[in-house]
Amino acid sequence: MHRKSPHKAVILFAVLGLTVVCIGETWRLGSDQNWQKVTEEGNNALMSAATEAKQFVSSGKVAKAKKAYEKLRTQFPELAGKDFDAYVKAELLYARHKFPEAVRAYDNFIDQFPRSGLVPSAMERLYQIGTAFLTGQKRTALKVFKLSAYEDGTEIMNKIADRAGNAPVAKRALLTLARTREKRGAYDEAYKAWSDVASRWPTGEIGKESLMGMARSLEMDYKGPKFDGKVLISSKSYYAEYLKRYPDSEQQFKLTEKLGELDEKISKKELLIADYYARTGSYNAADLSYQRIADEWPACSAAKTAEQKLPEIKKEMEKIAQAQSAKKKKINWKGLLL
Repeated sequence: MHRKSPHKAVILFAVLGLTVVCIGETWRLGSDQNWQKVTEEGNNALMSAATEAKQFVSSGKVAKAKKAYEKLRTQFPELAGKDFDAYVKAELLYARHKFPEAVRAYDNFIDQFPRSGLVPSAMERLYQIGTAFLTGQKRTALKVFKLSAYEDGTEIMNKIADRAGNAPVAKRALLTLARTREKRGAYDEAYKAWSDVASRWPTGEIGKESLMGMARSLEMDYKGPKFDGKVLISSKSYYAEYLKRYPDSEQQFKLTEKLGELDEKISKKELLIADYYARTGSYNAADLSYQRIADEWPACSAAKTAEQKLPEIKKEMEKIAQAQSAKKKKINWKGLLL
C-alpha cells in the first residue's frame, strides 16, 4: 500500500472542505484567506480533480462523482487508503440523496478514522445534512413514507458540536440549531441551544448574539399572565445584561423600552396573584403583594391598580383584627364569671 504524503493529504482536505464554484471557474481558499483561482499546475492538478469530485457529489451526479474519485485514487495513489474509501462511500450516498444512510456512513468514517485529514470535510457534509433536516427536508421510511427529520437534524448538530470542540463548524452547528428552533416557535428549546452557545463562546460576536437569543427566546416563551412568569424575569435579566455590556446597542434594539414592556407584563402577572389572595380571603398575603407591586413597579399600570386596592384590603384586615379582639374579650369575660 502506498504511504500517504502529508502535503498531499492537506491539499486534498483543503480542497474537499473549502472550495466554491463561480461562473464555471474553480476557486480555493488560500493560506492568506483570500479566494484564488486554481490552475492545472503541480499540486493544483490535485486541487482541480478533488474540487470536481466534490461538485459532482453536491449536484447529485453519482456516476461522474464515482468516476472522479476513482480518477483521484489512480492519479494520486499516495492518497489511497481505508479512510479515503470510507469517505468516498459516504460521499456517494450523499450524491444519491440517501441522507440518513450518508449520515451513518460519515459517522462511521469519523469514528474509525478520527485523525484522517478528511474528517473536517465529513463534518461539513454532516452540517449540510443537519441544516437540511432542520429546515424541512424529509427522510424516507420504507421507501415510501416521508417523515420529519427535525430530530435527526438536532442530533446531527449536537454530535458535530461534541466532536468538533471549538472548530468553526461546531459554532455554526449550534447557531443553526438555536436559530431554527426559534424560527419554528420552540422557544424553550431555542433558549437551551442559545445557552449552550453562550457557555462555550461567551464573548465576541457569538457571545453577543447568544445573549440576545436567550433574552428573546424566554420573552417569546411567555404564554400570558395566567402562566408562569419566571421566564419574563429571566428574560429581563438577560436584556439588562446585554444593555450593560453593549450600551451602544440601546437605540438599535430599544432596550430601555423593552425593559419597560417586560416590567408591565411582570407586574400584571403579580397583580393576578395578589387578586387571587384577595379573592380567597388571604388578606395578609394580598396586602404584601399589592404593596410589593406598588413599590417595585411604580411606573406600571398594575401599580396604580394595586394602590387603589390596598385601602380596601387594609379595611378587611382591620375588620378581622377587630373581630378577633372582640372574641378574646368575650372569652376573658366568661373566664371571670367562672
